[in-house]
Amino acid sequence: MRHKLFTVLWVSGLLGCTFASAMDSNSHSHEKNILKSEQTIAASGTVKSIAQDYMSLRIFHDPIPALKWPAMNMPFDVVDHELIHTLEVGDRVNFEFVQKDGKDIIVRIHKQ
Repeated sequence: MRHKLFTVLWVSGLLGCTFASAMDSNSHSHEKNILKSEQTIAASGTVKSIAQDYMSLRIFHDPIPALKWPAMNMPFDVVDHELIHTLEVGDRVNFEFVQKDGKDIIVRIHKQ
């Protein structure tokens, strides 16, 4: 009787470890999918306006083939207001942004 009980507990432990391992691998693949959806997109354009709090700016950007966007004037948020303190209206810039929660957020920017 003790031997059967031990075997049942041992097999249950094995199945539990296998199930937990499978759950871990699923969560890891989900994290990878999140990262893929936040790939940076490179662009260039001309600064048209800068918010007073330096947390956003408006850029007339060149066409962005990666998104099939034509050239247009649009707002961008920034991850860190320090990124745009040295910029002035009229500056030509190269920048990278991510799309997250319906917003276009600049993560890198520098004057041309």
